[in-house]
Amino acid sequence: HTISGIGQKILNDAICYALENEKINSFVSEFLQKRYNLTSLVDAYKEIHNPTIELALSKALDRVEIENLVPLIAINEFNKNFYRNEKSHKYLNTIKLKTEYENLLPFKLTIDQNNAIYDLERDLSSNFSMNRIIQGDVGSGKTAVAFYGAFVAAKNGLQSAIVAPTEILAKQHFEFAKKIFSGANINVGYLTSSLTSSERKAVLDDLKSGNIQIVIGTHSIFSNDVEFKNLTYIVVDEQHRFGVEQRSKLRQKGSFPDFLVMSATPIPRTLSLVVYGDLDITFIGSRPKPIEIKTNIVPKTKNDDMWQYIKSQIENNNSKTYVVCSKIDEENENESLKKYSARNMYNFVCSVFDKNIVGLIHGKLSKERQNSIINDFRENKIKVLVSTTIVEVGVDIPDADIMVIATPERFGLATLHQLRGRIGRNGQSSYCFCMADGLNEKSFERLNFFKNHLNGFEIAEFDCNQRGTGSIFGTNQHGDDNGLFSRLNSTLYGTSKEILEQIKKDSKLFSMVLERGNYLYNKNILGKVILN
Repeated sequence: HTISGIGQKILNDAICYALENEKINSFVSEFLQKRYNLTSLVDAYKEIHNPTIELALSKALDRVEIENLVPLIAINEFNKNFYRNEKSHKYLNTIKLKTEYENLLPFKLTIDQNNAIYDLERDLSSNFSMNRIIQGDVGSGKTAVAFYGAFVAAKNGLQSAIVAPTEILAKQHFEFAKKIFSGANINVGYLTSSLTSSERKAVLDDLKSGNIQIVIGTHSIFSNDVEFKNLTYIVVDEQHRFGVEQRSKLRQKGSFPDFLVMSATPIPRTLSLVVYGDLDITFIGSRPKPIEIKTNIVPKTKNDDMWQYIKSQIENNNSKTYVVCSKIDEENENESLKKYSARNMYNFVCSVFDKNIVGLIHGKLSKERQNSIINDFRENKIKVLVSTTIVEVGVDIPDADIMVIATPERFGLATLHQLRGRIGRNGQSSYCFCMADGLNEKSFERLNFFKNHLNGFEIAEFDCNQRGTGSIFGTNQHGDDNGLFSRLNSTLYGTSKEILEQIKKDSKLFSMVLERGNYLYNKNILGKVILN
């Protein structure tokens, strides 16, 4: 880009002068450049600023990408080794317990779930603490995998903590755990801020004595007064919603506990290798039940038809419908957008349907009120639930089969995908309607891709290519991180990893790599979250 007051010629001359006179250091030696058929870093920058042919420019961009990737991979490996602690606890009979655990489940595990459990079984049998992430699409069954570890710990007389970002999700995990472990002689506890003082004290006492083998809760588990007798297994669900210090605090409640994090937020697979490079990664791609969701983009002229269709589905097929809005109120918006606020949409929906079957839920309601509304929706007292994105994570109403998303252009594709994952969870035919009111060309292109794709990783790949990676864990939700990851692919990642192994043999070069890695992290290119 040009700079105000500086013409193209002056800018170009300055860049050329800098490239000729500034020493550009690279930790990729001439030997490695020849071995991997790479251009020099200096020539790469010259080509980027003054391109000759497309092939040469492509190689130059790859070269700069590798120069950034190598130190990031090195830092990730450093972090992984840092957390690789020899654990004092042992789990016995892990394979036998896998069979026992499967018999407790009311469903059969998928191939992907079985493979994920084998990953956990190897980690739990190891002499070193587990440090793993399970990344799986919406509804892929990550929780059933994570609970296997808690079962193994409990059967070995040890304790587990499972932490969820919302009370709604924690409650669902608790109900699921009680259901499957009811006949296994395992005591499951529940700890959230909504407990009374006496209820909380009882849970804390049982944790300290070891009477509770598995505790499921929210941020309350991080509190200083929560003590365990022998905590050895930790699960953090939707890990990006918790801070580094919180996760670290939880680790310290045990002695080198096994640590598992779960994420349904789709990140392109190759990017995941960098973002979660300090963790062992397990991917779950398939869902236990096939997805039967049809997505439609509904123009303003067809809104009445959509509402009448939903009305007939509720009356004839006992359907349940989510209506999702981006904001609770729209005081500062123009008149055309005000009607799409959750409160205004609730009033409108009440005029279309019997208001006794319409509910409204958002983050400003008390936890008790939120839980009450969700339960009414689950028990068919409410048929249409108007909400904000509070339902994005963890709300599991298996028979919900319709979703309406107002102003869908305001949401990222990952959020839209998470929202859509709230319906059709029983494998039933379901419908997602995106209300399109004056979309521009780019918004329509994004929504159209969302309409035609159900795979979260494909959607994430498209969004990443369209909008850039953003700061991954920073505040920018789109754009490129100073060019980093703009061309990231598995070939570049693999090459960078091979080059790193060669560099490790030279302590001086390796020191440069780590120094450069720290610089990239501190620039918040990946965010301080990973470094910590």
